[in-house]
This record gives sequence, structure tokens and C-alpha cells, in this order.
Amino acid sequence: MPCCSVDTMSSTQDFNVYVGAETGLFKGVNFNNQQTIAKNLNSLQSLDRQQEITCMAWGNEEESEILLGLRGQKVKIYDSEFKGFSGCVETPFGKGPLRGVGKLNESIITASESGDVKLWKFKSSQQVEFHALNTGERLCCMRLSPFTKNIVATGGKKNDLQLWDMENSQHPVFKAKNVKNDFLDLPVPIWVSDLAFVRNSEQIATSSRHGFVRLYDPKSRGRRPVISCVPEADEAWTCITIASRPNQVIVGSGKGRMLLFDFRQQKVVHAYRGFTGSIRQMVCHPTKPLVVSVGLDRFVRVHHLDRQAPLHKSYLKSRLNAVLMRQDFGIIIDQELDSGEAIDVEKDSFWNTMEEIKDRTVTEIEDQVEKEAIKVSPIKNCGLRKKRRTVS
Repeated sequence: MPCCSVDTMSSTQDFNVYVGAETGLFKGVNFNNQQTIAKNLNSLQSLDRQQEITCMAWGNEEESEILLGLRGQKVKIYDSEFKGFSGCVETPFGKGPLRGVGKLNESIITASESGDVKLWKFKSSQQVEFHALNTGERLCCMRLSPFTKNIVATGGKKNDLQLWDMENSQHPVFKAKNVKNDFLDLPVPIWVSDLAFVRNSEQIATSSRHGFVRLYDPKSRGRRPVISCVPEADEAWTCITIASRPNQVIVGSGKGRMLLFDFRQQKVVHAYRGFTGSIRQMVCHPTKPLVVSVGLDRFVRVHHLDRQAPLHKSYLKSRLNAVLMRQDFGIIIDQELDSGEAIDVEKDSFWNTMEEIKDRTVTEIEDQVEKEAIKVSPIKNCGLRKKRRTVS
């Protein structure tokens, strides 16, 4: 879809998707059925490597506040109602870029790549902080549970899923246990690249750079995953999101593969097309069969869960790291697609033109061979006989 100038957008029209780029640019995108509108929401001046947006999150339930976590350990706050930045907070704690940001009880929570997590209580001298990397190399993701208060989940390279209670963060309330050793009796490698909380439950789904997609239930007896699968061989999953349908998740890889995976059936339902680079983040709508994704190919795309090709896409000129989608995101969906059936018009028309091949019985095959044998005339070898007589 073409990107139009912001001047054509009316003042009453708002953005329904927000994205963050490696260059530090923060962009708003409006997807609709007529055209796609995109705009830079911050200035191009004074942007450097430390301004890279590494993570984003909503600051309130009304989705009027957006938190931007930067590589330089700063958190910018954007007000979508007033269409401007309302503040910038320095959060120097630990080393490395921010790998997670959120808001809890009017306080900002951040997690750095070194595994240091802190709840910044600006109106109180008592701070809440802990180190999430008791073992492992680096933290890759931190998510604040939208369903259970005060619960934070972390994971990273050689650091499995852990759940923390911010009111008592001395020890994790849940620490995942790795699956059993492989057939060579070697430990299965751990690299949690992303995680997501399942709606209306306490379950957590994780993706791994080593190709695993797992589902954990803290209420289960063991600490091992209740489901552990490899949806596709030789894929390093970089992100995961919960689909609007039960028991289904969407995973994205560093090769540009995006799959809809069903935990109950333990199989891939759909594979989506259109990607030419690594997928960095995806967000599914909580009720509609829609998913928005961004990646290093500089495109933001909107896919229907039952359609392989994207419904909308927009080229934003920057390598994209993070994306947020509003709950009031609304585009007109075809009734055929919304019925829940997978439709691919090009594929259906191709297969309909092919001749149907039916299984034949042994008797039919023998009759066919006999008819073809009758049609073939015998080969005369008179010349060969004359040659033999001459030799003798």
C-alpha cells in the first residue's frame, strides 16, 4: 500500500499502529481501507545510536501513553492524545540496552541486557530492584503481565523463563526447568528470545533461538514446559505473540518466516508470505483475526490469520524493532476471510484446472498393458540371422 503524506490526514484521524526503529525514529501509521498514512512523530535531528528504540509498551489501559525504551537506558513517554512527548526519564541501571519496559502502579519498570531489573519509584526513596541473571549470558526479554498484578517474566540466553513478584523480588516465584537431555544425554540449549502471557490464564508461551516453542503452566506440578515443539526445522525464532483464537500462537524467525502454530494439535496451521528480512516483533489483536509485524526489511505489515498474503503493508525506510497496535484497530475484513476458512484464490484456480486422477485396480492395469502390447508389432531380426549364417 502506498504511503501518503500526513498533510492529507484530517486532524480527527489518529494512528492505530506505532513503530520504533533502529535509527531512533518513532512513527505512527494509520491503516484503513482507502490508503495507508505514516508520519515521523519525533525529530530527525540529534538522532544517534543511543537513541535506538529497543522496546515499547503501553503506559495505561486507555492506550493514551506509550513508553519507549532506548539503547542508552532512557525511557521516553509519548502522549497519543496530545500528540507529543510528555517526558524523558533516565534509567541507568545495569549494562546494555533496555530489553523491556512497562508501568506498574504509576512507576516505570525497566530491564537491561545485563539482567538488572528495577522499579523506579520517583516519589519514594525505597526502590525495588533485582538481578534476573543468576545463570546465563544476557537478558533478551522482560514482560509485565497484563493479567496478574505485580508479576514480571524474564528470559534470555542460557537463562530460562522466570516469574518475579515485584512486591517480593528476592527470589523468583517460578523458575522453569529445562526439558530432559537429548538422545546423546546432552542438555538441550536454552535461549528464550521472547515470551507472551496467554489471555484468561496464567500460562506463558516462549520462543527460542534454538527453534523451540514452549508453553509453561506455573500451576502444574513440574516446572518443565507442558508443551515443547519445533514448528519448523532450522529456524531461529525471534518473537512470539498470542493469537486471538484459543491454543494458537504466532512465531517469527530471523529468516523472515512467520507461522501460526496450534498447541493443541501441535502443528503449523498457516505460513505467511511477504517477508524479506528478520522479523523483530509482532502483535495480535485481542479479538480480531489480525496480526501486525515489523522487521529489518523496513516494512510494517497487517496479516489476516487465514490469509497468507498481507492485507496491508507500508515501507517506512528504517529498520524496525518494535510495534504496538491499538485495540480499536479497525479495517473492513472480507466476510469470506472472517468466516475462519483459509482462502487462496490463486492456488484454488490452479488446482481446479487440473485433471482428476483416480486409483485403478490391478485388473484395469493388466487390461491396459495387454492392449498396448497388441498394438506393438514384432521386431524382425532377419539381418541378424543372415550374419550368423555367414560367420558359421
